[in-house]
Amino acid sequence: MKNGMTIIICTHNGAARLSQTIIHITQQVVSPSIHWEVILADNGSSDDTIATAETIWNANCPENIPFRIIKEPKPGKLYALQKAIQTAEYEFLIICDDDNWLAPDYIEKAYNILHTMPEVAAAGGRGIPATDASELPDWFAAHSQDYATGPQADKNGILKPGSRLWGAGLVTRRSVYLNMYKNYQSFLEESEVNILSAEDTEYCLRLTLKGYKLYYDDRLVYQHFIGAHKLNTEFRDQLVKGFRDSDAILLKYYVAIKVHVDTGRSFNRTKLLLAMPFRLLFAFSKRRTEKARNILFHLLPFDIPTDDISKRIKAFIQND
Repeated sequence: MKNGMTIIICTHNGAARLSQTIIHITQQVVSPSIHWEVILADNGSSDDTIATAETIWNANCPENIPFRIIKEPKPGKLYALQKAIQTAEYEFLIICDDDNWLAPDYIEKAYNILHTMPEVAAAGGRGIPATDASELPDWFAAHSQDYATGPQADKNGILKPGSRLWGAGLVTRRSVYLNMYKNYQSFLEESEVNILSAEDTEYCLRLTLKGYKLYYDDRLVYQHFIGAHKLNTEFRDQLVKGFRDSDAILLKYYVAIKVHVDTGRSFNRTKLLLAMPFRLLFAFSKRRTEKARNILFHLLPFDIPTDDISKRIKAFIQND
């Protein structure tokens, strides 16, 4: 795979949002030795997304930087993202949402992180809210992370196992991403409700289960443009509900991490194995029963009845 950086912008009907996103990309200050490109993944847009993007890029583009457009009609950022990654020219990737405005040194800093730290599979940075509203609502500070803004960790460095990074501005490796989904497509697709927006968390949890490291660096800075129509309690509550809905799948990953990954916490496998049958017997809710059963499933050397997704998570861990 070629050494360099591919920026991927996934968008659906993003004509009204893309202007500043693309302009900020054209303003990147990048060393001549770093090769890079931009891919716009159009996810079934019915507006002037493609024409708008081409016009803005052509009016502002850096010299000799490729700008490619691909189309993915199947609804869902996950599908557009995966198609773009398949076609990416370079090994290092930046996932830039269509409302993310990257700081001028984003490519340079992202490249240096992955180039100098081969143990890091993915890195994330700090989001700064930007809006066309007169001001941010009083409740925003308590929900800033729901909007992918603010710091993602207390300090720069390798994150603890089981942590996650936002998809906004996510930096990762093409070969690693493709390997995470080589044998097992996203399990989020199997939910009865649409939880595909949790694809970034699922990816990070798969990385953890395979022993990869996540990294946070607050010098990776982007602005996240949040339109005024998203700064009301109805939109906020739907956003939070989506995260809660995704727990039906994601909690199965967290159970696997608890058993299979050294998280740095005190963990006695024998005590847990002895305790789980009693927790299972005296669990008074469906959720606790399922959790106890899944922990036993991962602890025991033989299979016990459990759900299909937990079985495939265990197979994913064991599969090279």
